[in-house]
Amino acid sequence: MGTWKKLLPEIENMQVIDTHEHLMPETTRVNEEIDFFTVTMSHYASSDLISAGMSQADMDFLRNIKEDFTQKVSKFLPIWEKTKNTTYCRALAEAMKDLYGCPEFTENSLPELNEAMKKANTAGLYKDIFVNKSNIKYCVWDQWYYDVPEFDDFFKPALRLDDIVYINSKDDITALEKKFDKSIETPAMLQEIMEIVITKNKPSGLTALKTGLAYNRSLHYGRVTQNEAAVALEHILKNRFKDTETKTLQDYLMFCVAQKAYWHALPLQIHTGIQEGNGNYITNSNPALLAELIIQNPNTRFALFHGGYPYGGELATLAKNFPNVYLDMCWMHIISPSYSVRYINEWLDTVPANKLLGFGGDYIFAEGVYGNLKITRENFARALGMRIDEGLCDEKEALRLVKMMLYDNPSELFSV
Repeated sequence: MGTWKKLLPEIENMQVIDTHEHLMPETTRVNEEIDFFTVTMSHYASSDLISAGMSQADMDFLRNIKEDFTQKVSKFLPIWEKTKNTTYCRALAEAMKDLYGCPEFTENSLPELNEAMKKANTAGLYKDIFVNKSNIKYCVWDQWYYDVPEFDDFFKPALRLDDIVYINSKDDITALEKKFDKSIETPAMLQEIMEIVITKNKPSGLTALKTGLAYNRSLHYGRVTQNEAAVALEHILKNRFKDTETKTLQDYLMFCVAQKAYWHALPLQIHTGIQEGNGNYITNSNPALLAELIIQNPNTRFALFHGGYPYGGELATLAKNFPNVYLDMCWMHIISPSYSVRYINEWLDTVPANKLLGFGGDYIFAEGVYGNLKITRENFARALGMRIDEGLCDEKEALRLVKMMLYDNPSELFSV
């Protein structure tokens, strides 16, 4: 038996803090009519099916609850055979096998799996998957999809202020004025709206601020004076602005978000690396672009997401150089286990262990979280098994490090 296989049972028994999810409320999930495809084709595996050649029209067909299930199966299986090698698909397959007893996807097994999912789609689904089967203590939940999921005190919200930051036109400002019933004439008014939103959300157990603007623009946020931001805003309001002025205003407002995070003692979670879906500018999301924002906000705690994939070295350099930068591995483990194993070891070589956050499922649907975490535990076993084999630590130290990354470090960062 390999060293990693000896570690795995201990790691499987560890309780985990989940740093990042997009889940809908359980009541929304269980009150919807579902089938296997409407649930699972909402995230990740669907991107690989499209990458393998599935048309968007066929994907829309799979996602439509009104379409015939047998026809869905016939569209799905040929592409699945081309795609099931990826870890997005492996995570899905592992979850369906463990949670619903489906060992592989076939014409005969998919209808049976579909019925099992429908039967399980009742109140208590989330507790069963997250607590009973995954041993997750709580999830940090990104306010991106629905209202806070109802499940005791299990979901800790992370608040996005991106709609306030990402201003590209007068229409964007008009929309904010309507939403908050305020006239916006100065950058200070936009900061005031940020404060209103944060204060409003604090009683719900607000745990972090979050930005995902690497999907929309470069992560380079330059230092901008209040006067420069005011001029840019004035020009936008008059519909007489240069393209560079929207970036000027956005850069200023992101610095404001970073300051708000510090003032409210909240970490700021930032999407870096690969963007979900098909087609985007990966160069926009290189974590190295955040250097100016980090340097100018030394008291703000930055949690940089997704292992920075494929920029693992750049991410490590930031976490090594700056005391206020944390490296978050959410999503990373199902992007590539080989990348994950490699960089867990490289990061343990370069970054203080208390800066590493080990798991976040980053899923819309609950079953995906289970599949991701199963692979995550294997990745940690493999990575730390290698360190033991190389004489870098013993088993006791290896398990201590894994526990730090999966539980202790996020517990300390989020102060929950």
